[in-house]
Amino acid sequence: MNVEELKRILADQWETMSEKLERENIVERELREKILKNFGPTAHIITGPRRSGKSVLSATLPGRPLYVNFEDPTMAGFTIRDYKKLLQAGYELFGDFDYIVLDEVQEVEGWERMVSALRESYPTVVTGSNARLLSREFSTYLTGRYLSYTLLPFSFGEFLAYKGVELEVETTKDEARIKRALLEYIERGGFPEALRFGREYLVNLYSDIITRDVIVRYGVRNVRELKEVAFYLFSNFSGRFTYRKVKNVLGIGNVETVKNYVEYLESAYLLFELPKFSFKPKEVLRGYKKVYAVDTGMLNAVVPKVSENIGRLMENAVFLELLRLKHYGRPELELYYYRDTKGEVDFVARENGSVELIQVTYASDEGEIAKRELENLFRVMELFDVKTGTLVTWDYSGEIRRDELKVKAVPLWRWLLNSRINLFNPSVQS
Repeated sequence: MNVEELKRILADQWETMSEKLERENIVERELREKILKNFGPTAHIITGPRRSGKSVLSATLPGRPLYVNFEDPTMAGFTIRDYKKLLQAGYELFGDFDYIVLDEVQEVEGWERMVSALRESYPTVVTGSNARLLSREFSTYLTGRYLSYTLLPFSFGEFLAYKGVELEVETTKDEARIKRALLEYIERGGFPEALRFGREYLVNLYSDIITRDVIVRYGVRNVRELKEVAFYLFSNFSGRFTYRKVKNVLGIGNVETVKNYVEYLESAYLLFELPKFSFKPKEVLRGYKKVYAVDTGMLNAVVPKVSENIGRLMENAVFLELLRLKHYGRPELELYYYRDTKGEVDFVARENGSVELIQVTYASDEGEIAKRELENLFRVMELFDVKTGTLVTWDYSGEIRRDELKVKAVPLWRWLLNSRINLFNPSVQS
């Protein structure tokens, strides 16, 4: 590609991005703070599910970016040998720039060598929708010379900002307004453009992720099998599974094939595995796992009658918020579920020796809390020697005590907004 051709492409791409930034309701993402802490000349790798807002986040960091979108068909002829021409086109077009954005850079073969050169002079932001493919190149060519981030769809707080809903809750009316927004959030999810275009957009996005970020990227031959595994796991969200069970249910040839499919789907951020907690490493690796989807709105769009499973949708929302906590600022956070012959606790969160136990239940008052769920929580609190546990409810707030043990019942809307404050801080009242 020549410099003049690149100048036309860059000008068109920036005009399109600028129009988008002016036209749309742009929400400041919670991940931004983490990026800005160390924003300097190095490679900044932002991964996450397709259409989660990586491009907009990258283009709205402080300063003037040189923005390049490699998914644009007009960039199809670009090779890493053209990167100096790219810089020249940028200088001629914009004079100078403060950082470089290479959007969906995995479209360019050998991209990591280009990034390695560019990062010496500019903060170089790289985005991509497949964690495994990018991480392979990180370890090979950018060892110790990059910072990585994961962007997920809108949190509930970001959703409220997008909708223009005030966070202050001082009256019953304020609380009712937040609860209405929570219902909408669980139904529609947090993909920014899905909030404009609705269910059909999410159905198409689900298909795009499977096709473009899994089937094409990994050269999957048995497309039907892969799609069946994806839909089976989506349909069983917030539930337990093993690779062997999936193999047997779907009649797939061997367990290793299922394991590969699940790994591909997780690398594309369509779903996530949660291991069972055990003090024995082999049990963590080989035991039943739980599966969660990337977005409750996508679940509602793809899985029939899923809205009837409000308790499971609540659990999925709690998992995603815990995942945001890990990726947006608490990398030491370890997430598990706990299960033994007597019952289950939904989440075990560990960080620097501290343990938080979280149970999720669809209850609006103390009388609706299933005795089994509360008994399991108290029992596992004793097992872990934890004095305070958390029960995330739909609409009940209070404390339930048993001897020296205390369970804090917190409505989902409040927990989602305050999880960063309350996790591992039992003295904070929700």
